[in-house]
Amino acid sequence: MMVNRVQDHRSRYMPAPPPSRVIYLWLFCAAGVLSVLASFRTIWPVLHGNLVDPDSFMRLLRIQQGLRTGHLVNIVNRDDSGSPLILEWSRLFDAAIVALAAPLVPLIGWRHALFVSGVATGPISTGLLGASLGFAAAPVTQRRFIWAAAVIAPIVPGIRNFSAFGVIHYHIAQAAAVAITSGCALRSCSGHRVWAAMTGITGGMAIWLMPETMPWVLLAQAGLGWYWLFRPPVPPLLINGAAFFATLAAALAVDPPHGGYLTPEIDRLSIVYVGLGLAILLVTFSLARLDKVDLPTKSRNLIGIFVATCIFLAWLAIFPHVALGPFGLMSASEMHIFFGSISETQPARTASQVVGLLGPGILACTFAITQILYYRRRLLPVGAWSLFMIGTVLATGLTARFLIFQQYPSAFLCGILPIMLDRITTRLGSREHYAAAGRVGLVAVIVLGPIIADAAPKMLWNHAKIDHHRPTCSMRHIAHLLAPAADQIVLTRPGEVPELLYRTQIIGVGSLYQHGVRAFLRDWAAWRANADHKSEPAAVRASGARYVLFCPAGKSYPIAQKSGPEALWTMLSQNRTPPWLKKIGQQKSSGFRLYQIVTDGRAQIAK
Repeated sequence: MMVNRVQDHRSRYMPAPPPSRVIYLWLFCAAGVLSVLASFRTIWPVLHGNLVDPDSFMRLLRIQQGLRTGHLVNIVNRDDSGSPLILEWSRLFDAAIVALAAPLVPLIGWRHALFVSGVATGPISTGLLGASLGFAAAPVTQRRFIWAAAVIAPIVPGIRNFSAFGVIHYHIAQAAAVAITSGCALRSCSGHRVWAAMTGITGGMAIWLMPETMPWVLLAQAGLGWYWLFRPPVPPLLINGAAFFATLAAALAVDPPHGGYLTPEIDRLSIVYVGLGLAILLVTFSLARLDKVDLPTKSRNLIGIFVATCIFLAWLAIFPHVALGPFGLMSASEMHIFFGSISETQPARTASQVVGLLGPGILACTFAITQILYYRRRLLPVGAWSLFMIGTVLATGLTARFLIFQQYPSAFLCGILPIMLDRITTRLGSREHYAAAGRVGLVAVIVLGPIIADAAPKMLWNHAKIDHHRPTCSMRHIAHLLAPAADQIVLTRPGEVPELLYRTQIIGVGSLYQHGVRAFLRDWAAWRANADHKSEPAAVRASGARYVLFCPAGKSYPIAQKSGPEALWTMLSQNRTPPWLKKIGQQKSSGFRLYQIVTDGRAQIAK
């Protein structure tokens, strides 16, 4: 969030002194506590061993399997019909979970310690986000309003959905890393070498955590370049580039992709992003060299822009898949089926999603436009606010297509909320009642808007009553039912595989992870194959499954959509058992049924 660091001369106040470190500690605590309170519905289930999403179980499973080998790994066993599944998540977040768990191990053992520390990362990440948003806003606003970012962030849907108690993932930590990088970049404009180095280090750490952060880290770097155009030579610029490159290179050295150091992965830290670090280093070196040459300002700036553009385009030419983003991960046909089965990769469709997830980005962009118009005669703040708007538009557009980016528009709005409250106060300074009403109204729109958008359809239209007799499909006590299938391949819904692998000893056919898309497609084909035959369909045989685990999930589940009347999923949903299956167990409390494939002598009925 590169915004104008130079205070407006027409402002009615003098810049406040920098907040003390104690204030950031309070912001951290406030945001962390509020995140737990905002997800109070999940507290009780989590305390009884449940987690909110499958990724949380898969992360804990990967860490546990890695600890058995003596180090953190990039693969998960017992998925992909028995083949190792490459799961290219950053091991930086895993290392943090292990570090938090280590003190608890002598008391409760690794399994429970990892569960506790993993759950703790939710409030910790949200607390870090609250403190980092205040940190980013502090240089450009009055000290009294930085609390707003930490208090409002855990409440808005885009952040609350990913910071819920029981989510063990790095979505919120990513946004916090971007905010910290932006705050360091703002401070480095003063010429302070430490902040310049911290900008490079935190930017590199953000990309190491997850390359999804790259566009906004680059915008922070672009903000420093924009500042360079308007100011005398800034010595720390090269320090920033060197720190950025060194951080990425060191991170790759300790956390390479599964394929090796030269494997060009775009969805995790790889040589692609070390190349980006080198590009930034070359740009900053070039700009630093230009400052040593006696050139007219206009020539200096034009040459700097030209060199930076050429270097960046050269990086894109070497790694063209980066420009495709999520669309460069797989073919269009695979993407349609695979992403269509993941809730986080769905587009924003409902009114509540548009208001709650896209609304913050739209509001932030609207405010940025007002600032651009206000400072229209001063290019430095106009460019800074333009960069912020570009980042927010990108985040909002990505969220409109992929809900997995929903934390960014909300974080950007919360990051500038102190500035918005400050602007209301200074513009209406002589009319205190109007200023107070404006501040309350702004906060009310941000907090109440999504609530109203979510509740309105339920009040205006009659919805079908909830069927309390519908199976829960809970897997908390599934281990006993699946005991006969231990070490055997079991055909299940892909979304169930992570928790099943965590709780049992079965082998899954396929799950919802990018490097296992072929396994997912085998699972998809098996469920939708025509099952009304005496022997198992070829698609089921290709999966290698010896057992089938089924629980009715309704027609809304992707596998069930447009499946034929004789498809395996359809037949089991109608409680019709194909001739080649034999039911060997059922769990009435959850609704799960376990079948064994009995044709061609492939299996022996468990006694």
